[in-house]
Amino acid sequence: MSDKDNSQTQAPEESQTTSSPEASPAPAQAQAGEAPKATPEAKTQPPEEEPEAAPAPPRVIPVQHLDAKRILQLEACTRCGECLSWCPVHDQDGREDILPRGKAAEFLRIIKAQHGLAARIAGSSETRGLRRALARLMGHRPLSEEEIVTFAANLYECSTCGQCQIVCPANIDTVNLWEEIRRVMVMAGYGPLESQKGLVKSVKSYDNPWQQPRTARAKWARRAKKEKLIADLPPDIKKKGGKILLFLGCTASFDSNVRQVAVSTVNILESLGVSYGILGNKEACCGSVMLRMGDPEYERIFTHNIELFNSLGIEALVTSCAGCYKTIHEDYPRVGKLNFEVLHTIQFLHRLLEKGDLKFKYPVETTVTYHDPCHLGRASGVFEEPRQIMEAIPGLELIEMPRNREYSRCCGAGGGLKAGYPDLQNLMAQERVKEAVETGAEQLVSCCPFCYQGLQIGIGAQGAEIKAQDLSALVELSLLGEKS
Repeated sequence: MSDKDNSQTQAPEESQTTSSPEASPAPAQAQAGEAPKATPEAKTQPPEEEPEAAPAPPRVIPVQHLDAKRILQLEACTRCGECLSWCPVHDQDGREDILPRGKAAEFLRIIKAQHGLAARIAGSSETRGLRRALARLMGHRPLSEEEIVTFAANLYECSTCGQCQIVCPANIDTVNLWEEIRRVMVMAGYGPLESQKGLVKSVKSYDNPWQQPRTARAKWARRAKKEKLIADLPPDIKKKGGKILLFLGCTASFDSNVRQVAVSTVNILESLGVSYGILGNKEACCGSVMLRMGDPEYERIFTHNIELFNSLGIEALVTSCAGCYKTIHEDYPRVGKLNFEVLHTIQFLHRLLEKGDLKFKYPVETTVTYHDPCHLGRASGVFEEPRQIMEAIPGLELIEMPRNREYSRCCGAGGGLKAGYPDLQNLMAQERVKEAVETGAEQLVSCCPFCYQGLQIGIGAQGAEIKAQDLSALVELSLLGEKS
């Protein structure tokens, strides 16, 4: 939706022609439209040039809204360079400024220039000249708008994958650090990037980042039933109840290329006789996009969803999206209490496997390599469950890539990077696809619709023969056979 432009009538600028004191009135013929003749007494002096206005100072970053421990974490950076060796973004864009250590050093410089002792001295209105001279002696240098804008661009050139936190000797919580810094940058009007604002606006307007109407969220199910991909529409949990809420997420609901994740998950739960239901058009975005971009309205979305989920009387919320899982499982409890368990689909199926309720019937003769999603793996520690499920599928052979588990290379699809820097995300995905192809596997498997989407970009760009696949499709195939 776009706001209507408010037309404003501006007063015309006044003429500032300066004449000499001896200038005589213009001749009468000039008043009638004839140009006046120049006379020695009527010399018009050229207008004085106005001094160029000084550029407005940059807006102040409200660091008082940052948790104090985040400032300490910035100071804790030893600039050792471990992040240089592992950062998947730096692999494609080798600038120091986008490295975690570079961003930490630059943001410290910005807040000291705006909030440090020297900055407070320089900004005092009393005996300003002397104080500013003292501030300069203390090393104070005013910031320019361009410097902060450049820092913001570097801050958002990050997928928030968390690899830097894993390898950081100081154990700095970089993901939450970057997200909180993004939040204060947004509060100051420096974020998100112009290319990312559409995501945020879409979530606020449509409850999804795909600019699709709310009424289209359950359209995938109607189409799947019509095409006989599912036997019947999944039950509406608000009408029929259920122990398990299947939270599908925006990507599987709206992206037709990824709807297989939703189809397979529904078929799996139906075949296992699970008491479940979906929210259909009542399901809204989990708010991950808002949190990752730094928009403070994520709290409103979290609160709305928590109240809705708690009202359902469910035992567990199950989701196939790694981003939704991480957000609801780890970030929601900071805003409100959840009276149910949060599980990724793979965790839920793994429990059934351990209890003997999940038994694979049909062999799946293929070789696969597994891509650990950042939000499911590094952020949440879910590494072994998907591997044990793949090992239990008859005929399936798993070949690991060199970088796996907590060292898995990010595909670049998260943290707003794909929206802000699509070319960079493409290169990151290609790098991951190269690693997968080198294993000789036929399929590149993951447990995240967003990763599936991101990896497809890399496969398409390379023209690779390897096939991207969500693990839910392989589980469905082994449970139901070719008929699925």
